[in-house]
Amino acid sequence: MSTLTLMEYYHKKKALLKQCLDLSEKLPPSIENWESVPGLLSDREAVLLQLKELEETAEAGAKSLLSQEMKQELDQMIKQIQDLDQESARLIRREQESILDSLKANAQGRKLTQYAQATDLAQGRKLDYRK
Repeated sequence: MSTLTLMEYYHKKKALLKQCLDLSEKLPPSIENWESVPGLLSDREAVLLQLKELEETAEAGAKSLLSQEMKQELDQMIKQIQDLDQESARLIRREQESILDSLKANAQGRKLTQYAQATDLAQGRKLDYRK
């Protein structure tokens, strides 16, 4: 790979990683507003596919020709993306647990309400028209 195409590869990869990082940064705050999550994830998936395509079309020695500083910068961006992914996964798990706890409490409340209604009928209070 010539120096010019090497630089093009580097800048294109850096730009795609930056896009992915920006989308990953938007994900954790939007977990509670889950309607926006599918759009963010589909945009992020498109960027990741572009990155994969870039890696597949680049010559085999492209990575080895990058300077150590360039490699470190790209690796740092990848590490930030991974950290944000872990944070997002943790927040999603916490949100799932919260929703599950809410569903359990709601189901328990309905069971108690049904039980209370059933005991009123068994005692005949609802059937006694004089009360």
